[in-house]
Amino acid sequence: MIASLANHLWQSTLVAGLAWLTTLALRRDRAGVRYGVWLAASLKFLVPFSLLTALGERFGWHPTVFASAVPLRMVIDTAVPLVAAPSTAAAHQSLSSPLAAVGSTLPALLVAAWALGAAALVATWIVRWRRVASLVRSAASVDAGPIFEMLRRREHATGLQRPIALALSDSSLEPGIFGIVTPTLVWPARIDEHLTLDQIDGIIAHEVAHVRRRDNLAAAIHMCVQAAFWFNPVVWWIGARLVDERERACDEAVVTAGSAPETYAESILKTCQFYAEAPLTCVAGVTGSELKKRIEHIMTNTGHRAMSIWKKCLLVTVASAALAVPLLVGALHVQPVLAQAGSNAAFDVTSVKPNNSGSGQIMMLPAANAGWQASNVTLGMLVRMAFQVQDSQITGGPKWLFEDRFDVMGTGVAAGRNGPLFDKLKALLVDRFHLVTHMEKREQSMYALVLARTDGKLGEKMTPSTADCSAPQGPAPGQRGFAPPAPGQRPRCGFGIGPAA
Repeated sequence: MIASLANHLWQSTLVAGLAWLTTLALRRDRAGVRYGVWLAASLKFLVPFSLLTALGERFGWHPTVFASAVPLRMVIDTAVPLVAAPSTAAAHQSLSSPLAAVGSTLPALLVAAWALGAAALVATWIVRWRRVASLVRSAASVDAGPIFEMLRRREHATGLQRPIALALSDSSLEPGIFGIVTPTLVWPARIDEHLTLDQIDGIIAHEVAHVRRRDNLAAAIHMCVQAAFWFNPVVWWIGARLVDERERACDEAVVTAGSAPETYAESILKTCQFYAEAPLTCVAGVTGSELKKRIEHIMTNTGHRAMSIWKKCLLVTVASAALAVPLLVGALHVQPVLAQAGSNAAFDVTSVKPNNSGSGQIMMLPAANAGWQASNVTLGMLVRMAFQVQDSQITGGPKWLFEDRFDVMGTGVAAGRNGPLFDKLKALLVDRFHLVTHMEKREQSMYALVLARTDGKLGEKMTPSTADCSAPQGPAPGQRGFAPPAPGQRPRCGFGIGPAA
């Protein structure tokens, strides 16, 4: 989980860096374009590349998968007996216990710290939201007058279908849009004493632009990103860039609609002088962003310039690459491999028969002439043995993978195709069960097998085997399955599972 989070963070940070380079190339173009680039960088934190990669795997070409196994590498040194000196075992236990305790509690501590920070941040926002909501509820609704007429005229000019409610407030809060679904323009009651009609019209046009662009919704989405990734300074940096560009984009819309830059800039300065800024980024006001650069931007009025062809191509290329690369990686990641791929080993003759005996006894034994035989086994058991994995590492496959039972036998070796037993089993599974697999890497729990006794001694029942594997025997003629050895008889080389006598 921690590794996946780390991958997501560095990938999202990389996208933020690319967004910054893109906005540098577009610094003389419309602020709305740069705002869109930063908004895409913010949304990337909510959409891991792994989801796009998984989508690419879903639509990538691959045959039906019956079972998939995660490769597991194990090294067993049979030359050293499984004996540990008391001092070594005690030292190992004394050292590993504190480390194991820290390792087991660290993820829980990190999750608790994250939850505490996110809860504190959300609680602060809720308090501020309730304070603004209280001011809006106490404001008087307005449905007539010059301010109301200016608002409706600006709505009509920008093509807004849903009218914006107008509320007159006695607070010192700046003019701003409150709400996402049903926006309300909160208008200070005494602002008319400080602004001319042209300046008031410019501020109303600015707020209408916020509604048309759905800036409150975008700001609320980025607040979710900040709550989830509050520990990452990159998301706060993106948030500041979003506020800067959204205010400049609305300023461009006001000046482009016909307001005089000098008059509009003066209205912003007076509003900053007499009224307080909104406490939340999802309450779009008029005084946000760095004031000096914003006034310079209004006076130069570069927002009307059309983008050049190469900049449009740059935007399309960056957006396409951000989506296409993980999708392509996912589509190319699925490369099914037949079970016997890369192996020249195979049995000369194979036999697979259903076993409907209902017996709980399972046996797997070597047979004559480099052969192998199994009784009352499932396909899942064979896959587990062939790929040397555990049941938890086998995913997918038909429902009967661990239900239906078979008797399997492979005898002889095809000319020039000798090899390890595992490769022969893979070839058998492909030939008789039409097995197709692919490999995936997944995080799983790992466990260490340690001696329970501090003196390093093994249990009394653990003794070296004296089985003679020089002449393996198959089942007797007409016998179904493999009978256990008679009392006093040496067991065959293999293993058997069954109910106790």
